[in-house]
Amino acid sequence: MSNANNDPISQALNLAPMPDSISSIVAKGHDDSAKTDFNLARANIHEVIQNGSHAIDRLSQIADSSQHPRAFEVLAKLMDTMLQANKDLLQLQKQIREIDSADAPMSEQAKSVTNNLFVGSTAELQKVLKDMKNGSNTES
Repeated sequence: MSNANNDPISQALNLAPMPDSISSIVAKGHDDSAKTDFNLARANIHEVIQNGSHAIDRLSQIADSSQHPRAFEVLAKLMDTMLQANKDLLQLQKQIREIDSADAPMSEQAKSVTNNLFVGSTAELQKVLKDMKNGSNTES
């Protein structure tokens, strides 16, 4: 080894020193997988709702013409499934908004913070409060 090994750990373990060039690790700033999954799930739910609407129309015609109790049972079950798909779509909207608000920078979430701080003695504070009170009475 031509390099002087000044690292006591490397010397103790009889290891070659690390090269001077250190590769940097770049972290992803924002993971967009939630947004992608939301768009995919939303598209799938919309397709299910659209296909279900067509199926309800056709199945209601079949149930009307056959007057079979099983046809009406299947129609009712399909309607219930369609209602659930609509609820799922609304729930998905709510969840993506929660994700978006959690991902928002803190500066956007806390638009304004107002803190009042009085530095002085109690006597000075009482004088300021008394002056404010007297000043507000004269304006009325």
